[in-house]
Amino acid sequence: MKLKKWHSTEITDVLQKLNSTEEGLTTEEATLRLQKNGKNELPKKKNDSLLKIFLRELIDPIVLLLLFASIVSFLIKEKVDAIAILFIILVDLILGTYQEWKANKNVEALTKLIEVKTKVLRNGIAKEIDASELVVGDIVLLTSGDKISADMRLIESSNLSVDESILTGESTSVEKDKSTINKDVILAERKNMLYAGTNILTGRAKAIVTATGINTEIGEIASKVNNTKETKSPLTIRMEKFSKQITFLIIVVAVVITVALYAKGTAGSEIFLSVIALSVSAMPEGLPLALTMALTIGSNRMSKKNVVVKRLNSVESLGSCTVIASDKTGTLTVNEQTAKKIVLPDNSTFDITGTGYNDKGEVIPLASANINDAQYISKLAVLNNEATLEKKKNEYKYFGDSIDIAFLSLGLKLGIKIDDIKITDRINYESEKKYSAVFYKENNKDYCTVKGSLEKVLEFCTTMKVGEKTVKIDKELLKEQNELLASSGYRVIAIASSDKQKLKEMTFIGLVAFIDPIREDVKESINECKTAGIKVIMITGDHPLTAYSIAKDLNLVETFNEVTTGQEVDKYLEKGQKEFDKFIKTKKVFTRVTPLNKLEIVELIDSNKNEEGDRILTKLKDKSFKVALTLDGKKYTSLELSKFIDKTLMNYGNIDFIIGASSGIADKVLEKVDYKISFSDLTFPHGLFRGILLEQIYRSFKIINNETYHK
Repeated sequence: MKLKKWHSTEITDVLQKLNSTEEGLTTEEATLRLQKNGKNELPKKKNDSLLKIFLRELIDPIVLLLLFASIVSFLIKEKVDAIAILFIILVDLILGTYQEWKANKNVEALTKLIEVKTKVLRNGIAKEIDASELVVGDIVLLTSGDKISADMRLIESSNLSVDESILTGESTSVEKDKSTINKDVILAERKNMLYAGTNILTGRAKAIVTATGINTEIGEIASKVNNTKETKSPLTIRMEKFSKQITFLIIVVAVVITVALYAKGTAGSEIFLSVIALSVSAMPEGLPLALTMALTIGSNRMSKKNVVVKRLNSVESLGSCTVIASDKTGTLTVNEQTAKKIVLPDNSTFDITGTGYNDKGEVIPLASANINDAQYISKLAVLNNEATLEKKKNEYKYFGDSIDIAFLSLGLKLGIKIDDIKITDRINYESEKKYSAVFYKENNKDYCTVKGSLEKVLEFCTTMKVGEKTVKIDKELLKEQNELLASSGYRVIAIASSDKQKLKEMTFIGLVAFIDPIREDVKESINECKTAGIKVIMITGDHPLTAYSIAKDLNLVETFNEVTTGQEVDKYLEKGQKEFDKFIKTKKVFTRVTPLNKLEIVELIDSNKNEEGDRILTKLKDKSFKVALTLDGKKYTSLELSKFIDKTLMNYGNIDFIIGASSGIADKVLEKVDYKISFSDLTFPHGLFRGILLEQIYRSFKIINNETYHK
């Protein structure tokens, strides 16, 4: 049963609609539901067998031509040629088949890594079952570290935080509670729901399963991806066209030779042998093997960078792309919250270098800031902490809330030690409270510290620390500091302290700003893409301000106007394709989008070839001679091109040269062209090719005017 509004449904109504109780289902009822609805598994595309992969490689047009040539060679008793061709075909087939089979096995291995167990109530008794056996109505018990295996509505929770980055793109943990949300909100804001594929970071929960398998949010995504139509790669299209052309050419030449020899009175057997010999010699025996070897080398190089290539042709497709749509979290960023700034009430500021959960980096005081103040606020955060961060075998292992882990990383950079401090009591963080606190003894004196949202921490404070002094708190100043950091995309945590073991009349210490930092090599990679004429856009479930901050640092955008949200995308989609096309052209960052939104946006971007075609048609002159620059066009020398331009201008007056995308020119445009010219079999970025075209036109006019031309 799938209902999108479980988050706005009261718990009692959820139990009633799903015919369940807080004691769980009976074993018999669970078995019946499993038989009726199937296992809690995501839809999987069955991997092709070794034979099927081999046969798919075999039906390649060029391979079939070579196979025909080999058979013919045997018939005319040219056994050496026949065996040589067969050997080349066999090596090509084995390489291609093995590469795809190996990639499929790698994907299978990755899938097995996510098989999990889960704890449910059956007949009122807790028992552990395979996650695939979960059914709608099951009552599931969860604790920190558990992987959520189905979509669920919370019944009970305590200090619950969840990593939902796989669905939302948000790198920070999401606080959850059972409260009913009486409005329609996006997935990222459904605080009373748990979703398949996400992970429990802290706390515990009791929840009822509302959807399994294909009916879950992630199942819906997997289903749509599996049903996405597979398109041919540019290389496949070109090879099919080439095979047709060479076949046609061989037939034409064979007919001409047959007629010529017959007219001379040559015997039929000799004519046959001559035609066959010519046909076999015209076959490019080494081409398939050369292509397969080149693509295999490319695939192996990519595998060393942790990229699994399922189809060899995909390597070439990547080389032909004009737009890259990238997620933010874990792709452009490291997916590890990192403290980047400390701001004190007197506006003393510290910049923090390094990324991720480790000790790499340093804390840099700006202007007259005192490093002792940074060490003090860091010590308080390390004390008031529920995470772990340990170095084992030269690698850091961590567990807990991402912000707590980031505080521990900050402590390592500053050399913070708390071994001599005795913690006497603590208040663990809960989403309802929005703070955590620790009570401790140091040098036989009592202290306490609190950290959390600025709004909540300010409730406990009457003073603030300014240098060595303690002065009356200025809440408006602190709110301005907080807003300034938040507007730059930071997540901000406030910290306060007291020399009494009570949460009142505390002293405000300062703010620590966190962000999921950019990967070190990303900026360089994006610049390389831009140089190659490839447009890069960001599609994320993250907050617009956070996404904008990252995109600005990466030079993806110049202004906030280039950022939009999933809700705006949906709104313009409802207005129709024309309005949506106008809207999307101005956007480079898409935020607060659902995973399904991401797929829709990518599909719409993929259709831009036709949009580009419409724009080209509006620019073409009615009486001009229209020339498309395509891979299958006629090739000219500079001298021949000058003669072509001269003759065409005399007859038509104007020439329109059309440059298409790497994926080709839209069919609607090709229908209007008068002629096709090819400059090269290579694919060039638009900017570079415009320069090549202009240079050749300039050279042509120099030749036409009988002038010398030198570079």
